[in-house]
Amino acid sequence: MARKAVENPAEPAKKRRAYHSPRRKEQASVTKSRIVTAAMQLMKEKGYADMTLESIAREAGVAPQTVYAVCGSKKGALAAILESTVEAKKYDKLRDSIPQIMTGKERVKEIGHFMSVLMEDAMPVFDIVRGMSVLSPEFAEQEYDQSMMLLEKCRKSVHKMAEDGMLRPGLSEDRAAELYWSISTPGIHRRLTKMLNWSSEEYAAWVSYLIGVTLMDWDSPMPFLNEGPRKSGLPSLKKKAEAAEKEHSEKVEAEKDQADQEPA
Repeated sequence: MARKAVENPAEPAKKRRAYHSPRRKEQASVTKSRIVTAAMQLMKEKGYADMTLESIAREAGVAPQTVYAVCGSKKGALAAILESTVEAKKYDKLRDSIPQIMTGKERVKEIGHFMSVLMEDAMPVFDIVRGMSVLSPEFAEQEYDQSMMLLEKCRKSVHKMAEDGMLRPGLSEDRAAELYWSISTPGIHRRLTKMLNWSSEEYAAWVSYLIGVTLMDWDSPMPFLNEGPRKSGLPSLKKKAEAAEKEHSEKVEAEKDQADQEPA
């Protein structure tokens, strides 16, 4: 019987070198992007309740096992969608680059532009989470976590403002962060840009104005002064409501006339 060779204790065991492949990493990123895009599309078309990991796999053109590996669950798919939008690193990089602009007014102007870009890109996700949170405790929890995540990012920006001496005297960082957060909520963006048809430039200017006046005590002119009447989405919404009410009234009257004409 052959004897097992004895290892030399003086000779250290060779460690297996970790394998890193940039190409494999890039392929994994592309696959995850396809899965997230497919999940978002299915949520828009079918809703969260009818979306399954198997349907995501079919939409993305990958194996179901791949979706399970990337997401783990439907809640994981939602988290992946949020991570690809409001939590995306590209926004953190843009946000962190803003303090490099040293002039106060230039920095505030850039903040408004940043919020406009972020809100416009993330609006589909905000709308999905907002709508489903009414029906699903899971989504309500996700909406809360999303809001708190945005608040923490506001705290980070405000802290840098305070370090650079930009906050108004007597305003605490906590209260300034809360005000910043309230100014930059998705609801305000939705009302101004989707209901009143404000342009992204107008929204950015308005956010910059509110931050400058509220957080920094600037005596800045209000945007859009001395303008003529603005066209908004509200008149069209009002007309639709009036037309629907008129149609309903006419239908009720027609049914009443028909009932009066029928023999007893």
